[in-house]
Amino acid sequence: MRTDADNYEVYRGSDNTVTVCYYENVTNDKAFWKSENYLISSVPFFIIQLSIMMVCIRLLFFLLKPLRQPRFLAELISGILVGPTFWADSPLFATYVHPIKSTKTLDTMGQLGLVYYMFLVGLEMDLTMLKHIEKKALSNAAIGILLPLSMGIGLYFLFMEFKQPKVIGMGGAVWAITLTVTSFSDLARVLSDMKLLHTDIGRLALSSAVVSDLVAWALLVATLTIVNRRFYYLNVLATLSFILLCWFVVRPALAWIIRLNNTSNGDMDYELLIYFFLGGVVVFGLITDACGSQSMLGAFLFGLIIPKGELGMRLMEKLEDMVTGIMLPAFFWTNGLKVDLIDLSKKVNIFVLFVVLIFACSSKIISAFIFSMFQGMSTREGIALGVLMNTKGVLALIVLNSGRDFVGFDQQLFATMTIALILMTLMVKPIAMATTKSTKHVKQYKRRTIERSKHDSELRILSCIHSISNLSGMINLLQFSNPTKQSPICVFALHLVQLTARRVSAMLIVHDAYNRAPNTGQENHSREVEESEHIINAFHSYEGKSTAVSVQALTVVSPYTSMHEDVSRLAEDKRVNLILVPFHKQPDVYGKLQEDEDASLRAVNQSLLATVPCSIGILIDRGLGESEAQSHFIMLFVGGADNREALAYAWRMAGSPNVSLTVVRFLANAGTEDEAESLKEQERERKLDDEYINDFRFRTMYDQTITYAEVAVNSGNEIITSMRRIQGDYDLYIVGRGQGASPQLTSGLLEWSDCEELGPLGDALLSSDFAESSSILVIQQHYVQGATDGTVSSGHGPNKYPFNHGRMTWLSTK
Repeated sequence: MRTDADNYEVYRGSDNTVTVCYYENVTNDKAFWKSENYLISSVPFFIIQLSIMMVCIRLLFFLLKPLRQPRFLAELISGILVGPTFWADSPLFATYVHPIKSTKTLDTMGQLGLVYYMFLVGLEMDLTMLKHIEKKALSNAAIGILLPLSMGIGLYFLFMEFKQPKVIGMGGAVWAITLTVTSFSDLARVLSDMKLLHTDIGRLALSSAVVSDLVAWALLVATLTIVNRRFYYLNVLATLSFILLCWFVVRPALAWIIRLNNTSNGDMDYELLIYFFLGGVVVFGLITDACGSQSMLGAFLFGLIIPKGELGMRLMEKLEDMVTGIMLPAFFWTNGLKVDLIDLSKKVNIFVLFVVLIFACSSKIISAFIFSMFQGMSTREGIALGVLMNTKGVLALIVLNSGRDFVGFDQQLFATMTIALILMTLMVKPIAMATTKSTKHVKQYKRRTIERSKHDSELRILSCIHSISNLSGMINLLQFSNPTKQSPICVFALHLVQLTARRVSAMLIVHDAYNRAPNTGQENHSREVEESEHIINAFHSYEGKSTAVSVQALTVVSPYTSMHEDVSRLAEDKRVNLILVPFHKQPDVYGKLQEDEDASLRAVNQSLLATVPCSIGILIDRGLGESEAQSHFIMLFVGGADNREALAYAWRMAGSPNVSLTVVRFLANAGTEDEAESLKEQERERKLDDEYINDFRFRTMYDQTITYAEVAVNSGNEIITSMRRIQGDYDLYIVGRGQGASPQLTSGLLEWSDCEELGPLGDALLSSDFAESSSILVIQQHYVQGATDGTVSSGHGPNKYPFNHGRMTWLSTK
């Protein structure tokens, strides 16, 4: 025992425990103002501690951001920086920043923050996704649980063998459970940030993480219940009974309360329900604590049984800033108080510590590598999967802090596992990015365009939808794309949702990862979920109209600044031929484009044009396909790769029963001397244009629904003048963006261009009076190395195969 100048008495027990006592003024006078006010003495210290912790977290997060490290790492390291490792011998820090008696307030706020954090985790997790988890993911999760469990127990005994004093207890179980944890919510954000959410490895890791988290939580609850030996059977029975009561009684009751509130008021009173559920978190935590388990379990169960939808998202918005900004920093501070790296270096053999850390960090990697060997995956994929499964979060710290009271789990063990968590978190993104990037080059494919696709190959289209207003025109365009048994269409319907709130995004990412519509059994849906459900159902309805169409519905949740990366990555992963995106301006009820434009969507389209690995088309929808009469399309051909791609797509659509196509080729008259000098550079493109046009005319010479014409012009302005003279009410104008086109044919149009993403001709059509009620499709072809010299075979080229063009079958011979 010792007494310091601040009237603290510290007792060190024989089992390496520390008890701190401090003096407090107590008065028997009933006048409350004469007694010491605990809030006045503790709150100022808490505010100082919270301010210091928030500054440390922000600063570290800013420094670690170039390394693409998560916020969890900054929080974990910040707790260590304010701990005894750096401030143990500082009297100034102990007096004015963190006196011992202030720990009570700090720990209370931290534990309350954990309760509400676990409520948020349960709120964003949807157990119905377990029905969609494949056996492959279950196998990976099983190996990723059993091997780390075994290694954790083995490493615990190895650590204790070289440590003094040697106390064996339940600490091995805590260490083992910590290694099995894969933070589901943190992994979802890592995969989204790395653009791996739609890859096979991303989906496998995310599915396995759900199982790992649930099993780890169940093992923790079982361990905590077993430790309380006096009421062991009673605690188990009470905890299981409460879990069953929550799922089969309380969950339907909550749905009934929400439904009753909605019907009685005509509109849901969210404020009343939010305060009701926030109070329920504390009540459920109190019940599970009384059952012999932890209060965090009750909060997690309460979040799990609340119906998902708009109410859940509003709860997240209410709690997110308070929990992550105020409560959890207090928990990370108290967690850092338990980590003393100087004490660890003095009492533990450095070599043993090094070995233990290596095996602790590699347990998940080894298990994933074993799984990849049995599944026939490459070594890089196995390493990437293992590193992703090593993603840790707050749940791992909860397990460690829960075991601090166990016999055989002391300060040195806690510090060792904390260092292991830091190392695991540090290695996730760098190693995962290195292993996935090294395998991307093998996914290159040559037939990224419609022009060079084989006639009997599947046309793979990625259709991007931002809102329901884009839905009708996009689906009608796909219906005109002429799916046949010989050349079916595979559509990847991609709902693009802006990433705005971290918790909300995680919920949508989960639905997206399983490629299914959101759960329609819930009574209250958010606007995003309802919109996504409507879009997915519309595409599945389109799929049911033709046996030659297959649809895979997806949702991408991403910030607008990086949304094009998600689309490009998905297009490459799915080996897509064409990406279809809507124009950033929306038409009004009369078909005219509104003046207000969405600059963010325009930036996404511009980025896609610059980065996509395949051809891309921008659709300006003005009621395409709304008429049941014969549809009349016109394709304006001015030469170049983009125009050949546009003609290839128009040619395919001409095979639809209700489509007639007019192709107008504009040819340049004899140019000036400067133009004649530059003609040599355009000779190759002109030759390819002639070959493709001649092939097109030969194959369609007997097709009465296809009309071809040639018009000689001197400039782009004459193209517009010629179009005014062409008689016809066309439903769709199809043009190329302009790559490889003759400058003479586009001169005069570029000066007045407002939307460069449409190209000179597309922009001119957009502002023209004769096409103001017609839809416009602008297509850009993806450049294929070696394609311009004719070495890449074309679906309409000189190869020997039968070509089915809707109503006629030709046999092309060399």
